[in-house]
Amino acid sequence: MDSPVARKAVCLICGESGKVSEIDSYKSTWLHCASCNGYSRKQKTRYALEAVATALLLLFRHVPKLNGFLQSLGRKKQGVDFYRYYSDQLASGERGPWAGQSAMITAELRGAGLLQNWVGCRVLEISGEPGFFAQDLVKAGAEVVVSAFAEDVARAMSERLGLKTFTYDFNADDIASKVEAVGQRGPFDFIFIRFAIGFCEDVTTLMQELSSMLTPVGMLYLSFSPASRAVLLRWMFDDYTYLRQYTEDFLDGAAATANLRRCARFDEGHFHWDHGPYSLHWSLRPFAHYYFRANPFYLGGDANDKVQRRVAIVYRKS
Repeated sequence: MDSPVARKAVCLICGESGKVSEIDSYKSTWLHCASCNGYSRKQKTRYALEAVATALLLLFRHVPKLNGFLQSLGRKKQGVDFYRYYSDQLASGERGPWAGQSAMITAELRGAGLLQNWVGCRVLEISGEPGFFAQDLVKAGAEVVVSAFAEDVARAMSERLGLKTFTYDFNADDIASKVEAVGQRGPFDFIFIRFAIGFCEDVTTLMQELSSMLTPVGMLYLSFSPASRAVLLRWMFDDYTYLRQYTEDFLDGAAATANLRRCARFDEGHFHWDHGPYSLHWSLRPFAHYYFRANPFYLGGDANDKVQRRVAIVYRKS
């Protein structure tokens, strides 16, 4: 496996013409920009062990644990199909990893002096699957409209949770038109995008659109994992993962062009890519370490590059 070679190219994130390096991983090739320190992703058309994994799946399809391992090496569901598991989650009635999210975010905002209570607040949540957070805000007195990527998931959120929903694609739809099409419109007191901004290919334009949908003192709450090498390693066996990795500085700059200024930041923890909770499954670590050892790029960076962080930033109209 070759080391990354920096070449003169235009970054898909910042648009600067500078040094862009190709970083190899199992299912994706990442393009790292030396100017903005962000990453753009290209999914590979073929995976190294895909054919072997597919053949073995036919032989061991009745062995659940082995199935999960082989599916990680083969080709998984893509795009909208990836999101359909949210419908199963809603049907189960169990919140699972989404339990407690509304309490945490409410505490963050109250602690920063940005919220008294949700009564009367008009809220837009973008990519809010499976809808439990939006449901809690409605119960707390807010008026909420929430988007989902897959149509059947949006329908399930509406039918099972009683939410006002619509479908939305960051890279194909106009958010204001989508909201108005379901009889809703701004201005909103809060707009939430939680751990989904990495699927948006043009954050600067999106920020400008969202700014126009906020009240004069409205806020945009954005949670994400800042760009790091650990994200490349942790999710290298996922077919459908972030298209972009943004830095905090880049998001601040994009927000500033939309007349939005940072008013709060919350550190929501971190995890290492190959050990501890939320890390890569033990069965896949030997394959990931092959890429880690073969590419000197992964050894670079600072302490933040060793882990995947969870950060929330709140922007307010200035």
